[in-house]
This record gives sequence, structure tokens and C-alpha cells, in this order.
Amino acid sequence: MNSRKDIILVILGAFLLAVGATAYLSPGLIAPVVPDEEGKAIALKQLKEAIPLGDAYPSTPRASLEDNIKDWLSPEENDDNWDYDLFTTIDVVWDAALREYVPRSRKAEEMPPFGVALVSVGYPTYTFMLSHSTLGPGKKEEDRLFSLKNVKTKQYIDDCKLNKPIPEAPYLTLKSFKVIKGKDADGIPFVRNVLTIDDRQFGQVVEVDDEKPLEFKGRVDILIRRREAFGVQRPCGYLDQFAHRSGMDAHLERRW
Repeated sequence: MNSRKDIILVILGAFLLAVGATAYLSPGLIAPVVPDEEGKAIALKQLKEAIPLGDAYPSTPRASLEDNIKDWLSPEENDDNWDYDLFTTIDVVWDAALREYVPRSRKAEEMPPFGVALVSVGYPTYTFMLSHSTLGPGKKEEDRLFSLKNVKTKQYIDDCKLNKPIPEAPYLTLKSFKVIKGKDADGIPFVRNVLTIDDRQFGQVVEVDDEKPLEFKGRVDILIRRREAFGVQRPCGYLDQFAHRSGMDAHLERRW
């Protein structure tokens, strides 16, 4: 054993014993952890008279523990549609554009149009179709009255007769009318009312019926609009003409 270290440990232990005995026998030498009754009264008075600092904390009504009382408020979603309900799992999906997971309830932001937009692609249709026909008071075919429908404006021209002038459309002449009866490929009978029209403005004699507008399948019209013309209705013109893959002529029509 090292006598010097033993002496130091004995002296240190005796010093701690003396300090502890002094604190135990003379408690007034050490300040108390809590104030006395007079000090408590002074501290409470200062707290009551102190001016509150900051904003008042909003009070929340206490939820009831009784059954069938809906006072447990549901958490609200933030601006990003993230629902931070502790007990409800968040339904997320992968957004390929953002390359991150987003809530399924998030709505996609509509981007403004740019460049050109495809308005329509299809066969051009004839302006008029047969709406219906009725026999006149004399029940004669030459007195039959026809009603034409403008498929573009949805307006009607009534009381038209064969080979008679049409005031609303003087360039039209109704040449003949016939009823075609037959059966389709499935054996179902059909009745087709066919009206022959001489359209001098169009430069053709066409046959229309009361089922659907007449389509000219020898041509394909492609209508496009550029960004600056969105929502603006202006006259259309032919921009280009090119050969369609099927051998038909296709017209590219623009709307500036």
C-alpha cells in the first residue's frame, strides 16, 4: 500500500464527514430550497399582479367521453392535401411528373395551353340532313312537306316541297324523295327515307336521310388552333393539303 495515498483518503473522508455533520446540526447555514411562508406570499402576489406577456392561448372545449357525441374534431388537411391524422393512414400515389409520392386527393394543376391544339379530326359532313316529312292535306306525294335540319347551327327549314323555291335557302332544290326498305347484315328490317338535294352553292347533288348527317369519306379535315387564338372564333382557311396514308386527300385546316 501507498501510505501517502492512504493519508490523503483519510483526510478527505474526515473533511466530508465534518461538512455533513455541520449541515445537519446547523440547518440555518444553508439556504432552504423553497421560500418560507412570508416569501411564498410575496412571490404569489408578484405573479398575480404581473402583466401577461404574448398572445393569449386559445381555449379548446373539452371533448366528451359519452357515446354518440361527435365532438372529436377531425384533423384538417394542409395546403398540400397531407392529412396528419395520427390514426388514419395516408393514401398516397406516385406522381411520375413530380417524381414523388403525393396524396391521392390532390388535384392535378391544369397547365395553360401552349403551341397548337388539336380541335377536331374527322370526315367533313354535309350541312343539311332530313329531319322529317309529312303528306299534305291532299295526301299527294307532290304536296309532301319536308323539314331540313342544319347540322351546324341546329336550325330547321320547314315546309319545303319538291322542285319548289326555298326562301331560307334559295341555292337548294329538292329533286326527289324515296323510301328504301330492306334488312341489314343481321337480318333486322330497316326503313330509310332518302331525299335528293341539288346544292348549287356546294356544286353537287347529294342524297341525305333522316338517320345521320352525310359524311364525305374521301377527305379528312384536321382543325387546329394556335395558343394565341384559344377562345377566339375567327374565319377558317386551308393551310395545307397532303396525302393521307389510306390514299385519301386530307386537308389541314387552321383557326387563327
